[in-house]
Amino acid sequence: MYILEIMRVALLILFYFKFCFLYSQSKTVLYCNFDTIEKKEQIKPLVRRGIPSPEINRSYFVKDENSTTRGKIHGVFHKQVKGVIGNALQLDGNTSFVQAVLENDIEGDFSVGAWIALGAYPTHWCPVADQNIGTKKGFFLGVDANGHAGFKVYIEDKLIDVQSGEKIQLRQWVYIQGVYSPSEGILLYLNGKLVASAKSIGDFVPASSKEISVGKSTLRQKPEGTVRPNATEAVYTFFDGLIDELKIYDNALKSSEIVEYYQNTKPSQVPELAIRNLPLSDAKPTKFGGVYAKLKYYESWDKPWPMGDNADVVINFDENASKFVFWRGTSYIPHWITENGIWYNNEFLETWSAKGSHEPMSDKRCQFSNVRIIETNDARVVVHWRYALIDNWNEMARVDSLTGFGEWADEQYTIYPDGVATRKITLYSSQPQSAHEWHEGIVVMEPGQRPEQVLEPEGLTLANMKGETHVYDWSKGIPTEADKQGYVQLPESANIHVINTKSILKPFVIIDPQAHPKWNIYNGELRRDVSMYPWWNHWPAAQKASDGRYAMDSDYASHSSLSNANWDAYELTEDSHTKIMLHGLTSKKAQDLINLTKSWSKPAKIKLADNSLYAGGYYVPSERAYHVISSKKLAALNFTLEANSNSPIENASIIVKNWGNHDVSLKIDNIPVARSKAFRYGFRDSLEGTDLVVWIEKKSIKPLNISLLPIKK
Repeated sequence: MYILEIMRVALLILFYFKFCFLYSQSKTVLYCNFDTIEKKEQIKPLVRRGIPSPEINRSYFVKDENSTTRGKIHGVFHKQVKGVIGNALQLDGNTSFVQAVLENDIEGDFSVGAWIALGAYPTHWCPVADQNIGTKKGFFLGVDANGHAGFKVYIEDKLIDVQSGEKIQLRQWVYIQGVYSPSEGILLYLNGKLVASAKSIGDFVPASSKEISVGKSTLRQKPEGTVRPNATEAVYTFFDGLIDELKIYDNALKSSEIVEYYQNTKPSQVPELAIRNLPLSDAKPTKFGGVYAKLKYYESWDKPWPMGDNADVVINFDENASKFVFWRGTSYIPHWITENGIWYNNEFLETWSAKGSHEPMSDKRCQFSNVRIIETNDARVVVHWRYALIDNWNEMARVDSLTGFGEWADEQYTIYPDGVATRKITLYSSQPQSAHEWHEGIVVMEPGQRPEQVLEPEGLTLANMKGETHVYDWSKGIPTEADKQGYVQLPESANIHVINTKSILKPFVIIDPQAHPKWNIYNGELRRDVSMYPWWNHWPAAQKASDGRYAMDSDYASHSSLSNANWDAYELTEDSHTKIMLHGLTSKKAQDLINLTKSWSKPAKIKLADNSLYAGGYYVPSERAYHVISSKKLAALNFTLEANSNSPIENASIIVKNWGNHDVSLKIDNIPVARSKAFRYGFRDSLEGTDLVVWIEKKSIKPLNISLLPIKK
């Protein structure tokens, strides 16, 4: 292998000199091979109160091999990687580009070409080389949002353009070449093959500027596929991928020369562009609990985030490989991750104005969204997520003219080892009963995935407390059971919602049937020629201001929506509105979640055996837990959970306030239960004292006599 590589390099060197000889009659007005990047630092030696406080500005440059000019690299991330010949330059698709400078003017015929490898398609036309075509002069060679190559040239005052019919594949080296001559017009080649051409009459009109933009459009445009223009910002388009051997000649290359160049330089190795899997796609079971982490996506996406090692929150489970995650790439919108890496969320609070949606999805940089672990122990995890309802211009909804506060939300998640969690959503607003969305069933795909790869065509099952179910099918379009507004009525009084992902564990939502849930099928923005499900990629992991962009391909992280729910308030005040739900992952069928629903919506009553040392004994649905208050005297806690078929026990959590930092043993019906996955406990501290948190994995439709016995130190 080593000898073969030496021979390959030698052949490339020989070809390079041959190529230079063949083109001795041609003048290269720009040649960037990206083999060398020069770094410069400008230090401004400032001093504040006697302490040196310099400002350091770093600049990076690529050399034009045929002149003394240099192209400046802009942006947060760039990287040299192995290229077709020597090194290539990686650009991040979000901030980075090169501003090169022509040594001489281009007049008459010319050629421009480069080797490229795409990590993702641009959101609009993006240049490999752009001579300021926005001024209605110059030329443009690049790629559009659908992966088509294009060559555009201003002839007199008219734009002549051609584009390829074939789509450039991601993570593959492709040679793109544009040629112009007054006699032949404009020609576009891919990998040495002529793919498009157009005749022209008149002379090429070069731009007045000698600057060439490499990897950044010179015009701001709304992304191709924009759904709601009023809620989408016009932005520059950036190149995501690798560029190598960029050359501009002042003559029209012949077809034979282009073919020979391609054949002699085409690489055998694949470009150094990693597959972009969402974080935790290959997670395994581990110790139950909540941890802080800094989840990695891919290098050029990770780089701009100014965050430390505790940026994200992950809840691990020890019974299976599922996760519950608050990741900055989703604006901390929490997601269940199935055992095979499918991401799902139950949305957030959303409202609307003339400028579009106000929601945490608009908070691309997590400026108004934050998450923290309130409690983590062997028995449960409690996470607090706080966010503002903002639009894409960071403007809040319903701002109070006196206080200056707009709408904020607190969401508290209480997660248990069985993969079931409560969600308590509280809206703070001057108009808490105004129009808001509280739930949407959203599935997230990583790059390379389409909705059909993670969702069954029969995407949703609804069930009621009678065990009746109805499956909603997208294979022929929006489910026909939905009315004009999307509402569905089957089965009657449905309160259990299961998304049929292509996984063993499937996401579910349970709403208290006494809260009168109403279900709605997402019935808009469907493109049947693209996917059976609605499909967008303006979120997650995107950084541009948009609350709606159709996915053009599976090149970015994306999402689909299936359903919405609305239901009665759990608590309501003059300035707040609270709702609760049960959710998680399950391997059960929808109708088999009835007992879990009953255990939460009609919990077994708790009867304390000794009310002199312990008080309370009440159930808190927003925590899925029984609360008991200790008199702070160390004593056994004996109680009965009066379960029956209408109020079953489906695992139980008990919070004993002021218990103190004392270990505990358990007896159920006077039979000792060892500390294990079936009996877990931990502690939480407050201003009043230390509370005991107990988790008991037990199912019963008969009363259980439970004793919690303090272990004296």
